[in-house]
Amino acid sequence: MTLAEKKKIREAFFKEAGQNVATFKALFDAAPDICFYMKDLRGRIMALNRRNCEVCNIRDEWDAIGMRSLDLFPRTLAEDYMALDQEVLESGRPVLNRTTAYPADNSRRLMVSDVYPLVNSSGTVIGTARAYRLTTDDNAAEARYGHLRTVTDFIQAHLAEHLPIERLASEANMSVSLLRRAFTAAFNMPPSRYILVTRLNAARTLLEDTDKLITEIAHECGFFDQSHFTKAFTRERGITPGEYRRRHKA
Repeated sequence: MTLAEKKKIREAFFKEAGQNVATFKALFDAAPDICFYMKDLRGRIMALNRRNCEVCNIRDEWDAIGMRSLDLFPRTLAEDYMALDQEVLESGRPVLNRTTAYPADNSRRLMVSDVYPLVNSSGTVIGTARAYRLTTDDNAAEARYGHLRTVTDFIQAHLAEHLPIERLASEANMSVSLLRRAFTAAFNMPPSRYILVTRLNAARTLLEDTDKLITEIAHECGFFDQSHFTKAFTRERGITPGEYRRRHKA
């Protein structure tokens, strides 16, 4: 879909949604901590604010307009995101303060969402609008992950160290096989994958918020060297650490 085509479908959607929708969208563009999107009945993204672009590692809002969650994210994540939209479309009622896991940045934070149906002047539902924030609320996380928080907290505190699964199992007082099964069921990924994602998320924060050398960031986040870090980061994010810093540095 060309940029001109994207602009055309959004213009039509905004027109049907009402005269204040552009102002409503601009309000969320200015919000630093709230992620926001609007979708049409087909699940196509019609609007995405800056904060949501950052969380989803989307360079520009127009890169996502006209696309569905399945076009942008792994199926497991996409289906999780679409489930709330579908629930609202089927009921015609908003879903409020719903806590879910699996944010697009693959962090262990939870998403607290409000999803509303969008209606036109005739009262017909034409899509959904969702606003969510990421939280590390201990009570919410404890309810979902329980005793695995011991493991995730240990990983976070020892990112620069070698973290074999035997060491994690010892911290959790579990067998290796039990930990692997429980962890994968809770986080939809094995411990080894979670460690990599956590290291990359920590590296992203350092790239955005500090002037540390990439070599320093690599070692601080548990990578063997800069080359190992660059290869892993590029494979996961689609750009090099240096390019990511240029795009996202505060």
